[in-house]
Amino acid sequence: MKPTLHFLAICLLGASTAGAVEVRFAGYALDTPEWIDAVDPKNPASSAASGMKVAGWTMFGGENPQAEFAEPSRRRENLPGFVAEVAAGDQTQVAQMGNYAVIQSAGGPSGTWLSGALSRMNTTVPVDLVTIKLGPAVPKIWRIGVLVDNLDNLGYTPTQLALVVGGVEGDPIMTTGGAGSANSKPDWYFWDVAGAKDNSEITLRVSPGGGVAAIGGLVFLAGEESHQIGEFSREGEYVKDNYIFKEGDTFHLFYNVGAAGEKQDWQDKGNEKAFGHATSKDLKTWQHHPRILDVVPGTWEGEVVSAPSIIKRDGTYYMFYTGFDDRVNGRQSIGLATSKDLFNWERNPGNPVYEAPPWTKRNPSGWLDCRDAHVIEHGGEYLLYTMVTSAEDKGGIALASSKDLMHWQDLGPALITFTTPESPRVFEHDGTFYMFATSAHGKTLVKTKDPKSNKWEEVPFRWPAPGLWSGWEVVQDGSRTIFSAFEWKPNGNHIRFWDVAWEGDKPVVKY
Repeated sequence: MKPTLHFLAICLLGASTAGAVEVRFAGYALDTPEWIDAVDPKNPASSAASGMKVAGWTMFGGENPQAEFAEPSRRRENLPGFVAEVAAGDQTQVAQMGNYAVIQSAGGPSGTWLSGALSRMNTTVPVDLVTIKLGPAVPKIWRIGVLVDNLDNLGYTPTQLALVVGGVEGDPIMTTGGAGSANSKPDWYFWDVAGAKDNSEITLRVSPGGGVAAIGGLVFLAGEESHQIGEFSREGEYVKDNYIFKEGDTFHLFYNVGAAGEKQDWQDKGNEKAFGHATSKDLKTWQHHPRILDVVPGTWEGEVVSAPSIIKRDGTYYMFYTGFDDRVNGRQSIGLATSKDLFNWERNPGNPVYEAPPWTKRNPSGWLDCRDAHVIEHGGEYLLYTMVTSAEDKGGIALASSKDLMHWQDLGPALITFTTPESPRVFEHDGTFYMFATSAHGKTLVKTKDPKSNKWEEVPFRWPAPGLWSGWEVVQDGSRTIFSAFEWKPNGNHIRFWDVAWEGDKPVVKY
């Protein structure tokens, strides 16, 4: 079903200001109860954006509506980065209404549908049903849509809707006898908001008809503003696991490199036989340099070199990387190379410096997971994280410690999680340590106060969509945090870089 859209070229139906904040009623869309996907540009209802795109949404209801609305992770995951919280009013209820509105539950099992409404029963006075608290990086202009059900015969029609900003109520709009008309299907009503700042609040006030106030959901729309600050790709190449090291004002990118193609398989001839190297001042414009650390046939690193990670100590750069043995298919271990200038590298003669610990799975074929090393300095020692598979056939991140970066003591698993949790990347922000792990089998961002422990907890994080984004990396540029990941695409992967905003201890990226 295609919605009937009505948008005003000049918004004359109501405007209010609260300080520098301006709210204008922008139009309405009739007979369109479904809003399928917050980030899917193919969403047919996105035409209602009128120059904007869907940035996020939330719907009300579910099997246990009261509990699910109170549990923030169920309501938070689909909201845009600039919305910190959506909270029901003190006396607001959540009503299950089977035919009110339906939407597939993001991240839930296939076929999971939510339906329902925020409501206040037996009232004829204006009520505040829901309040939206804004987080960081609020767009200059954005749009909010409110789903309203015009079921006149059941008495569920809100007569008037208004947005309250900073305690100032804007001019209300009529949902019947005005912009829209009474019917048996839900409608969307849209407002444009300009000049709103971080931590400000916007409340939806409903003057009910028939003694019942009810709304079914919110959708947020914004322009093309993004935290994206750069991209890396090179014609004819693909890029996979990579690492950025900033020295002075220059970013050094080292990456797995192969020939762009349909499969881009590491086992294809010529792929991932050395590391690509490029530099940039701004993560947008890149200068390419000769490849480094070619494979050494007939050794532990004879087939592939992969997944570089760099740490600086006493003026020397230490690069840890994965080698694939060309004599035993799939056997992996970790080697070390050093440099004084990030351009010329020498292998450690004692390579490999780290191999899979004894608690990991040994395959009869000889395949042995031990790859994607990452090293941090903490508490006067160094900690090494690598992707492994446990003897119980579970994906894990192994943890080891060292005083000299060459001799490592096994500390057991830091994390047991989904199959092949590749590219573990640990970083610190305001005293909390975070770890990314991603692959085609899953993705996670976890945190802890002690990176030497095995006590990590999940961090709510909005991942980019669509597509498979992997190899998550972090660049600390002074007080600025930058995330990056590569997207698996035929005929040439690319890396993107995004600035990170923080909501307390939660990172937020606006893609």
